[in-house]
Amino acid sequence: NEREASYNKKNMTFEKHHEREIVENADVTQGNLVLGISIDESSKREKYVAIVYNSILGGSATSKMFQIVREKHSLAYTASSNYLRHKNCIFVRCGIEIDNYKKTLDLIKVQIEDMKKGEFTEYDIQNAKKGIISIVRMIPEEQDTEVTYYLGQELAEQKMTFEEYEGEVNSVTKEEIMSFASKVNVDTIF
Repeated sequence: NEREASYNKKNMTFEKHHEREIVENADVTQGNLVLGISIDESSKREKYVAIVYNSILGGSATSKMFQIVREKHSLAYTASSNYLRHKNCIFVRCGIEIDNYKKTLDLIKVQIEDMKKGEFTEYDIQNAKKGIISIVRMIPEEQDTEVTYYLGQELAEQKMTFEEYEGEVNSVTKEEIMSFASKVNVDTIF
């Protein structure tokens, strides 16, 4: 699919969303499938919603990507997603057999649509929050991680204690996640 979009450098977001597919061929049986997902205009509050959304989608071992794409359907050796807070995007990554490309891509898109429809449970939300908070509580344990945390706060021009961060994550609701999910657009498929 050809993409026509203008790029806003200040906000690092795309104004129009059309999928662009990039394929690099090699004589291999295993490959990588990466989806670049752009997020329309996230507010400071939505950054915390995005963290929980990402954890449910592919950011943990209990995520949709891991449990459905990898475990249930055996379409990927690895299946995860990462939220890049400062770039306002999410990357979904799967290690796949090339022959499973189309099936895997379609199943990933179903997971993204299911998030928009609210097809995740309160248990999924609580599990995501526990995982995120567990990671946050480990930040002060390692000096490099703590420096990175505070640098990120400087870049975002906000100061927040670990307790305040936990409070923001814990207050995320299913309705907020669904609203956020409606702003998610697959931008690039590689």
